[in-house]
Amino acid sequence: MLKDVFKDYYRELVGTEESEQFFSSIETSSAAKKEEGFRSIRVNTLRISKKELAKWFTSQGYDVSDSPYSSDGLELKGSGQEWALKLPYHSGLTYPQDAASMFAVEVLNPQVDEHVLDLTAAPGGKSTHIAQRLGNTGVLVANDLDTRRIKALQSNLSRLGIVNAYVTRLTPSRMANVYPETFDRILLDPSCSGEGLFVTSEGQPEYWNKKALKHFSGLQFGLLRQAFQMLKPGGRLLYSTCTLNTIENDGVVEDFLAKTPEAAIDETVMEELKTRKIHVPEQLAGLKGIRFWPHKTHTKGFFCIAITKIAPQHFSREAREENSFRHSRFKKPVKKHRDSRGATPVLKILREHERSTYDRFLEERFDLKSEDLRARYDWIPFEHHLYLVSKDLKELAPPPGFSLSLPVLKTYGKEAEDQDMKLSHEGAIYFGLEVEQNVVQLSKDQFEAAMKNQPVSFEGLDEGMYLAKYLQFPIGLLKIGSKRTELLVPKMA
Repeated sequence: MLKDVFKDYYRELVGTEESEQFFSSIETSSAAKKEEGFRSIRVNTLRISKKELAKWFTSQGYDVSDSPYSSDGLELKGSGQEWALKLPYHSGLTYPQDAASMFAVEVLNPQVDEHVLDLTAAPGGKSTHIAQRLGNTGVLVANDLDTRRIKALQSNLSRLGIVNAYVTRLTPSRMANVYPETFDRILLDPSCSGEGLFVTSEGQPEYWNKKALKHFSGLQFGLLRQAFQMLKPGGRLLYSTCTLNTIENDGVVEDFLAKTPEAAIDETVMEELKTRKIHVPEQLAGLKGIRFWPHKTHTKGFFCIAITKIAPQHFSREAREENSFRHSRFKKPVKKHRDSRGATPVLKILREHERSTYDRFLEERFDLKSEDLRARYDWIPFEHHLYLVSKDLKELAPPPGFSLSLPVLKTYGKEAEDQDMKLSHEGAIYFGLEVEQNVVQLSKDQFEAAMKNQPVSFEGLDEGMYLAKYLQFPIGLLKIGSKRTELLVPKMA
């Protein structure tokens, strides 16, 4: 139920006619989309083309169309075959995402080899899209403070095969102290009042009040100020929220611009979108930025605006130390990149002779050529796993307390030459599309039985570990033993 004070606010902001349509969309949108089976999906073009995946969905009974708001988006209607959605999702080929959220990365427009920061990254929809647009080149720093949500962030990064990312859990002020004027692009999508979610089952319009808007706007201003400190001169910062009011959007940005002479609205955005044939939704009432009004776009409500740095910022030592002291748990300012134990973080990349054991294992077991692995990736050991990372990751010093996203091998033993190892589930999904050796193609009956934890038998196969596929989608690892055969995959929810 929408509060009268909420309705009065929007009637004054955009007029009676538009506001009534907006209110109506909140009351009917979720049910209407559910009835017609509408889904918005982003294709992970790191692993499959949009054309190829659209063909798959069409073959499974869906009506498929391109999203007008992102070149990576598909819109599905209807109900398809069983597993039609879960198979490509589980295999790291898709991310369910509202078109308005995809649009944010279209505006940010990251380029190959750039260094990009997503300051409030979890659960990873926009972060994985950024990495996708980077082509797994350059460096992505995906940061969030919520421990529970950061697990979802890491899970999504690994599922979609992201190898150019540091995952961090740093306060924005400490991050700004570590990376002053470092990033080519920055995405800031802070917590907000969530008015844009009122059209979904997640929305909570009953809690809306102006006091909360002002509370959020204060936090958002602080985050914007800190994020901007990390932007290179000439770089682009995208400020976005899933809300529509002016207090958290235009108001925050106008206040920031008034107090930051080095900042300006990036006026090149609209021409870029036009050139790339990305549709910009109709705007109302001459408001600043770009808004997605649910009754106009049939998406969630959303706001974004691009800011650029027109001159370097000059911070006094006192101001930098005060900023670090206020917001850090440490008693003294952090002057070097140090982790929670006081050690300087290091990216421990295996040297040529150290990695040969692991390259050879993948070549002998799955016919993944060692020379290709050496050319494309570095190996980093951490807690009995070997993480696969891009060659570019070492171009940016690692942040304190960082973690990585793609553990490909599990190892047992201290010395490399004596280690037992096996492919991880993440590694099976990542390499699954290209591997043909030691692969088991599951039949429909075998796949469905395995998904129900029922016994599955295979004739003519030696005991050992295999990579399992169904309809060419990598599913995970198949362990064939003398007494039991087991498909080692997470539950497909």
